[in-house]
Amino acid sequence: MVKGTFMILMSFLLLCACSSQPRKASIVEAIGSEGISIAELPKIDDHFIFDGITPISYQLNDTVENIMVYDFDSKEKRELGQNRFQERQKLLSSHSPIVYYANNYLILYYSDVDSKTQTPKLTETKYGEKLQKAINRIS
Repeated sequence: MVKGTFMILMSFLLLCACSSQPRKASIVEAIGSEGISIAELPKIDDHFIFDGITPISYQLNDTVENIMVYDFDSKEKRELGQNRFQERQKLLSSHSPIVYYANNYLILYYSDVDSKTQTPKLTETKYGEKLQKAINRIS
């Protein structure tokens, strides 16, 4: 009886410990399925941290374009992080990234495009539409 309970408890702990990895893999796989190769970049500056969440930054297809992926604990926390990002972005005068979100993820796409608007349109960018398709897969 004790051995069975111990095995069930250990199985549960193992499943809990591995639960965050599939979410990260799913977004990487979804983007890769759109023909975009991504490479994780080194740790970024602290000013990109929202609500204690440090993003993972990825370079797209060996270009200067990149995305930052924030993985929040819940959709509600992601929405709060997204609101804080939008408030911060209003204070800046530079071009804004394209903002995507799915489930707990907040994804910021910094494209290398000279847009006439503050935020480029998906069709103006090299990867905007493909990233949208990838994000739709995991939503």
